[in-house]
Amino acid sequence: MRFAKRRSYEGRPARIVLSALVLSASLLATGSLLAGPDKGGEAGVKGKVSGWEKLLPQVYADAAKFDAHRFTWREPSPTVKQDFRKLSANVSRDVCVVALGSGPAQAHEPRVIKVTGGRATPSTIVVSPGTRLSFRNVDPFTHQLYEVNAPGWAANPTAPGSPREWAATTPGLHVIRDQLFPSVVAYIVVEPNAVEFTYPDREGNFTMAVPNGDYTLKAFFDGKPVGKPVDGVHVGDKGVELKEPMAVGDSK
Repeated sequence: MRFAKRRSYEGRPARIVLSALVLSASLLATGSLLAGPDKGGEAGVKGKVSGWEKLLPQVYADAAKFDAHRFTWREPSPTVKQDFRKLSANVSRDVCVVALGSGPAQAHEPRVIKVTGGRATPSTIVVSPGTRLSFRNVDPFTHQLYEVNAPGWAANPTAPGSPREWAATTPGLHVIRDQLFPSVVAYIVVEPNAVEFTYPDREGNFTMAVPNGDYTLKAFFDGKPVGKPVDGVHVGDKGVELKEPMAVGDSK
């Protein structure tokens, strides 16, 4: 008995080609989910921050205290450049740039804060009231997160791979810590006029999409504003690019 030869496309079995086409169609159909919320019609703000290497996270300063007993001493390697021997902020995790409008802003889309490696990422976030945050434990062991001076969000075990939800209700600074790991801390600033926020890349460049209008740009670090705000930023249909970097190396 003779069997009909399966047709192929450029040497590849038809079954593989068909599977690839089905996968491509699925990705196109769910593209909006993979790409995040649609910012259609909104222009962009482009800019850059500088001086973040002068910022030292408070958790690093606390760990260096003699009474903390949380450090060890060793001779620096001569192969490591001097620039990398000094602890400083991670600009893409610790510095949050926010666009403030002239009136109350809508709640942001839910955001995930990862807890892993002894840190919370991002460590500072600025959101409008009503925004929901999800602290997800990415470590293979349990964390016990709690909000400082807030009995309503007391320490509670969060198992590996599990989330714990938090809602922005009261304006002001909220500090989340971990009973088991002192280095885990997240600073949440609830700002009624926070229209949008973003984080710079490793070179300090940032972009964010906002509706047309006038804004004030601020940078936050360790839950506090740093550097000088940029007032009177007008965003039109073509967007806007800041002429000068935002110097964030000095706290306000």
